[in-house]
Amino acid sequence: MNLTIFLIAFLIPIQLFAQDTEYTMTGEYQGKNIYVQNPLSTDKINFCTSEVYLNEQLILTSPKTSAFEINLSHMEIGGPVFIKIVHKEGCTPKIINPQVIRSKSKFQFLSVNADPLSINWSTAGELPYGKFFLEHYQNRKWVNIETITGKGSFEANQYNILPNHHTGENKYRIKYVQNNGKIFFSQIFGFFNDVEPVSFYPTMVEDKITLSRETEYAVVDSYGNQVAKGKGREITLNNLKAGLYFLYVDNREERFVKK
Repeated sequence: MNLTIFLIAFLIPIQLFAQDTEYTMTGEYQGKNIYVQNPLSTDKINFCTSEVYLNEQLILTSPKTSAFEINLSHMEIGGPVFIKIVHKEGCTPKIINPQVIRSKSKFQFLSVNADPLSINWSTAGELPYGKFFLEHYQNRKWVNIETITGKGSFEANQYNILPNHHTGENKYRIKYVQNNGKIFFSQIFGFFNDVEPVSFYPTMVEDKITLSRETEYAVVDSYGNQVAKGKGREITLNNLKAGLYFLYVDNREERFVKK
């Protein structure tokens, strides 16, 4: 009797913590919804599907039906579609009409996002040896701040890098260049950074400028020539000639005089 109770207590947690797995599909919205066949799981009681995501957003949880619809009608024609179905092991949901979202172009940005801790994006349809260029809008132009080699998988890919946000509004976009030279741009996305602006001293400089925190900077002379660039809290300037200079820091322009 005690052995039976022990076995039941031991087996139930194993069943509860069984691993789910994923089924994914990518494409483009072409005016029609997706229909999914949802079989019973191996216990013959519950249905197979646990969660359904559309473009990384949870839209459905544990549908209790043998078939269900994924509504895409709110999307723009040609917009990227990334469907992820999380399901129980031992069974697999099936998209009945995959042809309605098959892509006309292979590469797609599925999502782009910036937050305090990361800049991240996901893609599908990559070719081998492609490159990503993360661009930041600075001083009225797009500036490449990081280059990453693509993973090259045709299926969904995830990327995540550490940010270096300026104070205030930040605008980003991602450029993808395939190995055949074809270029794709993500939509523009942003993040508002509400930290204190970077300050500096002195404005009459003898040998160096000190910043209030470590950040990227550039120094330009009165003729528009860049004379210093880097990242840090101190900018050594004892080799500069006397005159007016411009400090570009925290996405703004400041003036100082070298004595």
